[in-house]
Amino acid sequence: MTDDERMVANRKARHDKKEAYLRAIYDRNLARFRATAGQNAIAVAHETHAAMDAVIRQDQLKDPASAGIRCGKGCSHCCHESVAIWPHEAALLIEAVHKAGRELDRARLERQSVFTVENWRQQGLADRACVFLGADGSCTVYEFRPDVCRKLLVVTDPALCDTTHQQPDSVGRWFSWEAELMESAALEVFGASLMPQAVLAALRAKD
Repeated sequence: MTDDERMVANRKARHDKKEAYLRAIYDRNLARFRATAGQNAIAVAHETHAAMDAVIRQDQLKDPASAGIRCGKGCSHCCHESVAIWPHEAALLIEAVHKAGRELDRARLERQSVFTVENWRQQGLADRACVFLGADGSCTVYEFRPDVCRKLLVVTDPALCDTTHQQPDSVGRWFSWEAELMESAALEVFGASLMPQAVLAALRAKD
């Protein structure tokens, strides 16, 4: 075997090992979520969010690059984008709002619900805003926010997240691959829809 052949073989071995490692994480999460069938949806969402937070904290401790995360309270550009969540998370959000004694803007949810990922940005900026976004730019349900929000962590200037002036590919993200795989497994098992549709469905189920 030549040096070039050995290098190619070693590269393939590393790739195969990493792929097997990531697949094992994904399969473990699939099994875990499938085992929750019949359990209380809100409890499942709570437990999964806690697990997501733990994975992210663990990976941040292992990766010095996580010190560059720039997300902070009041930075809300990403809260104007389309977000897919699973039904359990929608139920948890509705419970959180109900317990806080707040009312959701159903009219805006209805307007948002006719849009898809592809045409989401055709709405005016105000209508694109998440219904859980406060007037000060902070999340009013932060403790109960979906996994997709928990794992979106940016390491570039927050101004670059403003897609009305910048290209989305100008944003640099910090990734926890285990968190990404956990969310992918949850979406596969529980299903997903954009937040307006999911929240409206949860509201109607509660009415």
